[in-house]
Amino acid sequence: ERQPRQEISSAMTECVTPGGVRRIRESTDGPLSDVSVQVLNLKTESDMFSGILNDGENKLDATFSASLRDKLMNEVKPHAVLKLTDVSYDKTRAMVNKFEIVGSLPDEYVKAMDPVTPAPVKKEAAKMPTSSGKKHLAINALNPYMGTWTVKAKLAVKGNIRTFRNARGESSVCTLEFCDAEGTAIQATLWKDAIAKYDSILEVGKVYYVSKGSLRPANKKYSSVNNEYEMSLDGRCEIELCADGDADVDKMQRAYDLCKIDQLARKIGGRGTVDILAVVTSVGDLGSIKRKSDGGELQRRDLTLLDETKRTVTCTLWNSLAVEQGESLKNMVSPVVAIRGVRVSDYNGVSVSTLARSELVVEPASADIAAKTAALRAWYDADGATAETVAAGEGLASARRLGDGSGRSPAERATFNALQPAIVPAATEPPAIGVLGHSTVILIKPDQAMYYASNPEEGNNKKVVPTAEGKWEDPATGKVYDECAYRYIVRMKMSDASGGGWVNVFHEQAVEMLGIGAGELHELKTKDPNAYERKIKAAQFSSWNVMMKAKTEEYQGESRRRLTVMKCQKPDYAAESRNLLKLMGIAQPVA
Repeated sequence: ERQPRQEISSAMTECVTPGGVRRIRESTDGPLSDVSVQVLNLKTESDMFSGILNDGENKLDATFSASLRDKLMNEVKPHAVLKLTDVSYDKTRAMVNKFEIVGSLPDEYVKAMDPVTPAPVKKEAAKMPTSSGKKHLAINALNPYMGTWTVKAKLAVKGNIRTFRNARGESSVCTLEFCDAEGTAIQATLWKDAIAKYDSILEVGKVYYVSKGSLRPANKKYSSVNNEYEMSLDGRCEIELCADGDADVDKMQRAYDLCKIDQLARKIGGRGTVDILAVVTSVGDLGSIKRKSDGGELQRRDLTLLDETKRTVTCTLWNSLAVEQGESLKNMVSPVVAIRGVRVSDYNGVSVSTLARSELVVEPASADIAAKTAALRAWYDADGATAETVAAGEGLASARRLGDGSGRSPAERATFNALQPAIVPAATEPPAIGVLGHSTVILIKPDQAMYYASNPEEGNNKKVVPTAEGKWEDPATGKVYDECAYRYIVRMKMSDASGGGWVNVFHEQAVEMLGIGAGELHELKTKDPNAYERKIKAAQFSSWNVMMKAKTEEYQGESRRRLTVMKCQKPDYAAESRNLLKLMGIAQPVA
């Protein structure tokens, strides 16, 4: 007969070092030699074994030394308890070099205590437990290395349930946002089993205790919350309605992270979102565009926003915000609005647009923003309504040409950050092309394959291979040549004032940037390797004006931007100075 669950916990304590996983993670002074843990999910990876170390409260991925292979295969039983006599922590996992076998837990205890395969729970009709006065942490105190935690927070946002299919079948997901009494917010993902238990009883504006979830680094591409972490809540999580939550609900307001309109340009290409407090000076008509994926229509409406910086910016509202609140704004006279969670882009120089989780509040009066709302209203009524204003994107290099429908022109200036946006465009999108007025070569690795042997015929750049007779054969045509032509294909790291990245440089541009032909460099490498490395190092930290192409490519299921230098020349500092004067609005002297 199965033992009661409290005895299982006791058996675990006798076999396993309490807090053993935490001790391993904190072993910065050297290897530990006296930690006993249970090993789960032991499996082979090439010539080494991996598994999960479990101390009953926390788990940690582990890799076992190759010298332990035979011992692991022949002596270690499933759910064994091992005394680790040489274990260290390496960034994200434990490295086990030696261990002794303590034994294995009784079969009747394994399933109940194994955190990976919890005992099945009988499904009951959904009901919401309530409690008050429970011990809890502030959201800003959470981190992924905590074992157990409970937070008390208001449900601020509840998204729609979305369904999807993967290798395990159909599932569902819902995005939530919680906010605690300190004004700290966190995004939470509610998965299928948790949705079945709690969806019908989760209400926006109610206060809950949330526990037994997991934490992970936040994906800023899909989050409008300014928090390093996000919650993942599956069927094992617990969500309880706080019985005395009404007393705290007014305090649980997510603090605004406001950005002035004249500072928006600095946010282009960055991750995350911003909040804006501004006066609405004009409201456009409701329009729609067709979604490429399924042909469905998306409703949109443009607002013009103005703040004390005397800069204006276009804000695009989407879907329900465009239809409902957009129509209400059209009937108001210069209302002050706070828009939370908008994305900044370089369209028309600078523009912002709402996301699915964005919020728009008219005449906001929450404690953290009421004074700023009043000050903005007073400024607009006194001076702002008649002040001369300038568009936030005016004069910026990334401003698109208006009216000709050409989009980004190859002659337009750009930056590394603008060419590598936080939200990577689809691979089907056309490449972005821009001129980087002043960029610097930071690193060229001399041990890379910098060139290849190509067909010596004019205009034929196909690769050729050496033959046994010391000649060169073109595999495509079968032709054999006495000589080959070496052509560059170099990767180098470049940067400008906004950021940097690895770029591909092909033959003509590489000859210019390295100052030597590929054939000469090959000869130098063959005869004098030291001179070869010196020649490559000499090209580092040189500055160039380059035309760059950025294209999204799929690699092993991941989208990434591929940067390629199309043209290059030495910077024209006089031209660069004239461009800076133009951006600053300073008149240039006439010769």
